[in-house]
Amino acid sequence: MLDHLQRRIVETLAEAHAVTLATYGPASIQANVFPCEAQAGALYILVPRTSDHLFNIESNPAVVATTERWQVYGAAEALPMCPGGLGLGSRPDAAWSAVIRLTPGRLHIAPAGPAGCAETIDVL
Repeated sequence: MLDHLQRRIVETLAEAHAVTLATYGPASIQANVFPCEAQAGALYILVPRTSDHLFNIESNPAVVATTERWQVYGAAEALPMCPGGLGLGSRPDAAWSAVIRLTPGRLHIAPAGPAGCAETIDVL
């Protein structure tokens, strides 16, 4: 991938502190707002261990994460522990939560204003 596009992805994802995560699988369609943090082009999302999202991701890793400013499609996986360097691990709810890593496949960025243009970046 071109360096300037990779930088654009990293900068865009870094803006978010919460996302709406949407999954689909055996637990049907699920969509909830969760805290998140970006690191090195991936998005890490803190999800309660009792969430049906984890069940869905086991069978279907395709997910969508959305903010008011952007939407990212990608593959998610539940991690055995929170990666070092993430602030998510120090949150009060981290003890009863799992961390999901979302690897972007496509990023849609909304226009910055009425005269702006939407952007789509395909990672694959």
